[in-house]
Amino acid sequence: MDAHSMCCPYFIFSGARWHKKVDKAVEIVRWAVKWIRQSPSRIHKFTEFAKVANPSTTKHLNRDVPTICNSTYHMLEIAQAYEKTFDRYDFEEFDFRYEIEKACLSIPSSSDWERVRNVCHFLKPFHDVTLRIFGTLYVTSNTCIEDIYSIRTLLDDAISDSSLCDIALAMKLKFDKYFGDIEKMNLLLYFALILDPRNKVKYLVILLEDCYGEMGVEAKKKYIMDFMYELYNDYIRIHSPSSTSSTVESTTSSLILKKHQNSDFMAPNPPLRNKLREKMKTNIVESIGELEKYLQESVEDDSEMFSILDWWKVNSPRFPILSLMERDVFAIPVSTVASESVFSTSGRVLDPFRSSLTPKIVESLICTQDWIQGSISDTIDYEKDWEENQQIDKELGKVK
Repeated sequence: MDAHSMCCPYFIFSGARWHKKVDKAVEIVRWAVKWIRQSPSRIHKFTEFAKVANPSTTKHLNRDVPTICNSTYHMLEIAQAYEKTFDRYDFEEFDFRYEIEKACLSIPSSSDWERVRNVCHFLKPFHDVTLRIFGTLYVTSNTCIEDIYSIRTLLDDAISDSSLCDIALAMKLKFDKYFGDIEKMNLLLYFALILDPRNKVKYLVILLEDCYGEMGVEAKKKYIMDFMYELYNDYIRIHSPSSTSSTVESTTSSLILKKHQNSDFMAPNPPLRNKLREKMKTNIVESIGELEKYLQESVEDDSEMFSILDWWKVNSPRFPILSLMERDVFAIPVSTVASESVFSTSGRVLDPFRSSLTPKIVESLICTQDWIQGSISDTIDYEKDWEENQQIDKELGKVK
């Protein structure tokens, strides 16, 4: 997979800018969240105000990394739910207004919050796509093309929105650079789409028509299928019995037999043996036609209980060669983020002050960290823990 296919939701944001008013609203909320999160006492006051103004909201404010769209989405999505709390905080805490005006900004207005909600609505599909393609416990390659096409539709719709037009146009230019034409894309993504028994070529045609119109769809479909058949034929050549080895084996067998039989004696050719040879030839033809057979069958129903891996496991005896191709295609991760994060984690475990750890200890630390993170409950009160840690730091400071 090329790098662009593996991180589509992220890289098309780089260099893109929001509309001036939208950018201002996002910056105001970002500053407000950052200012409150900088102090445990401010967090405590905000939490108390939230219990009155927004009693149904229990999520905690998060700061974002401006260059990562998912981070910005989480920050804005949580912050917009606390609109009333921010108003109450402004009314009760004079320092809040003073500091925000000192930063040449203003208290978030109702129009600012409306723009923020519009941004959240725009970013949510990117957030959802990112979660899907970053998954490691399920197949991701079979849905990537559908996600790419949905992003294209989203950008086309956003261009007609005056508040999103600027960033949508900038993103569309970069999107088209890498995904505008089929020739620019990694065709393995299309192969994975087709090898999903819920899609096959029928769904491919629907996606192509929706994206490019009916004109030229057949040519694009042929372009994809020609390469898919080429890959499939390579699998036949590699995994089917080699004709060369068969010829060598048969020649060797004939020479051995000739040593033990009279050259003047002609062995009979039983009719049943001829039937066996015909049946073997038929089996070879069926093996070559696996892809055609798969494509001609009806698509499977798309239900929540459907498992693409289980389907291929059950049907692999019917498609022995094609199932090998399917395993290799579905095994390709659309994103390398999960695997790369494992290696970057080792950099946080081993540093100049801990450079003498044995490989076994490093492995134990990394595995333990992963197990702990996987078992952490979402109900942990981070604010309470933060305040307790701050108090511990103060007490330790007194000891010094």
